[in-house]
Amino acid sequence: MEEVHTPKRVAAQPGRRRKIALIAAGCAAAVLLAAYLGLCAWVGGSPNILKGVSVAGVPVGGLTREQALETLENNLGQVSSVALPLEYGPWEGEITAAAVRVDDQATVAQAWQTGRENFLLQGASYLSHQLGAEDEIGLTLAWTDTGKSELEAKMDEADLQVGGALTNATYAVEGDKLLLTKGVTGVTIDREAAEPMVMAAMTEAVSDAMQGGTAAVEPVVLPAHETTPQEPDFDAMYQELHAEAKSAEIDPETLEVSDHVVGVDFDVNQAKTLFDAAAEGETVEIPLTITQPEETKEGLEGKLFRDLLGEGTSRVGGSANRKSNVKLSAQACNGVVLMPGEVFSYNNTTGSRTADKGYLGAPVYSGGASVEGIGGGICQTSSTIYYAVLHTPLEIVERHAHMYAVGYVPDGMDATVWYGASDFRFKNNTNYPVKVVTESYDKNGSRFLTVKIYGTNEDGRYAVPERIQYDYIQPTTQYKADSSVPRGTTRVDSVQNAYVGLKAQTYRYIYAEDGTLLEKQDMGVSSYKMRPTTILYNPADGDPSQPASKPETPATDPGTGTDPGAGTSNPGTGTTTPPTDPNAGTGGGSGSTTDPGSSAGTDPGGTPPDQSGTETPDSGASSSGGTGSSSSSSSSSSSGAEEPPVSQDVQA
Repeated sequence: MEEVHTPKRVAAQPGRRRKIALIAAGCAAAVLLAAYLGLCAWVGGSPNILKGVSVAGVPVGGLTREQALETLENNLGQVSSVALPLEYGPWEGEITAAAVRVDDQATVAQAWQTGRENFLLQGASYLSHQLGAEDEIGLTLAWTDTGKSELEAKMDEADLQVGGALTNATYAVEGDKLLLTKGVTGVTIDREAAEPMVMAAMTEAVSDAMQGGTAAVEPVVLPAHETTPQEPDFDAMYQELHAEAKSAEIDPETLEVSDHVVGVDFDVNQAKTLFDAAAEGETVEIPLTITQPEETKEGLEGKLFRDLLGEGTSRVGGSANRKSNVKLSAQACNGVVLMPGEVFSYNNTTGSRTADKGYLGAPVYSGGASVEGIGGGICQTSSTIYYAVLHTPLEIVERHAHMYAVGYVPDGMDATVWYGASDFRFKNNTNYPVKVVTESYDKNGSRFLTVKIYGTNEDGRYAVPERIQYDYIQPTTQYKADSSVPRGTTRVDSVQNAYVGLKAQTYRYIYAEDGTLLEKQDMGVSSYKMRPTTILYNPADGDPSQPASKPETPATDPGTGTDPGAGTSNPGTGTTTPPTDPNAGTGGGSGSTTDPGSSAGTDPGGTPPDQSGTETPDSGASSSGGTGSSSSSSSSSSSGAEEPPVSQDVQA
């Protein structure tokens, strides 16, 4: 029979029981810790303010931030009539709670943060607040959009009423004195300190009112402080006021007149001494040294081209082409302005006289003969300008006489030019700009050219030109075969006009405003060649100059080409008695002109009596007349000088 064994019970050991108990407690603690940490995390994430929290007596516990802010603003609105008294000396004012608002960042955020300062403690704080714990935090206010400006306006009002505003030193110029006023120490509201003082008092008053307080609000005494006035920077003041006198000037390009500068100076050390000795608010006078410029802007503008220094007129004869050339060259010179010291050059002003510039063919001289050339007649413009300049004290730099007497201006008062070789030049020897003005016009069926020289006549001086004519050579007669002449007849060559040869000594008299003669200038001797009368005959008739076949000479008047009305001419003695009155000479005194209708010089039409309206050509270069003694250059007289070869630059 099988044996049956019954198991025996073994008693638990004490150590094992303790271990089990510890494990159970640890598990319970872990569960509790986890639960607490979960509570802390929940509290940190909750949007609600903990229970028991209030702001200035207003409960906000359990509310969200937005709800708390709304609650506080509603309570602030109920006490917006609270007025905070302000005092500054005798001034009194107030500012109400309507000027402030709840600072949501500083107030509501602090309310929510209460009890949540530490993560591990915020669970316990939550539980304690749930069990009745309370926290009171202060109200933080901020200025509304208009509140800060309202406070500033109140302080401005107080400063204005009480006075004591800072006044810094000032200065002003009156006439010849520098008025320097010393500053006044400012006693004004210390605004940097006053603003937080007012905000703190307003916060206290509002908080008390929100908690139902009824106590009277104590006034805020606005703090004051002194501000020392800023002393003037004397060196900077001197730099600003000091100026060297400077006259107005003319821009040579634009002819605009610059502003003048009045000179100002003062003693800086004297100014400092007087200022330091003055009382606050006192004005001291510092003498200024005022230096007026030699020329003001207004004065200079009034002087520019104010006076007619001289003028001259000539009658323009000849072909339409010649008249056109005279007008074109005159237009090139019209309006030319010379600054003091500048030299007028006729050639530089007009440039090379070419067809592409509009110049036309007209008579010029070549080898003493009249030929057709581009630009014939332009020497009348240069001569008329010279004639006008002779009526001024302006300096003649370069001038050359024609080979033959021209007739449109008085003998000795013409000026021939040849581009690239001979020029007419004069210098502005005055202290102001001069202007050349030309005008071509028709009058009584004739064409005239007038040249006027404008400038500034400082002392009233004027000039009168005169000439003496001598050494007359009457035209001889020469014969020339020409098959176009009908047989049995002869005719005078109307192209190669006859000219009387002569010399003309020109002087320019400079007179003071009262008529006193200041200077007699020798403008040189002009030598003009004689050109014979040319009689054309048919070759079949034989040379009339031969005694065997000399026909009767046609009744022709070769003319003289001289001025019949200048002085008392005596060809037999070779002298001319100049007029006694300088203004009765060949063109008058300063500013006078040759009368277009009745010239006092040679016939302004350029037509000697024997030419009966035919063209008088001008030479391209010829014998030269000297300049006056004051001129910078002169050319000696050379009788019989040959003309340059005919080219586009040979001018007449």
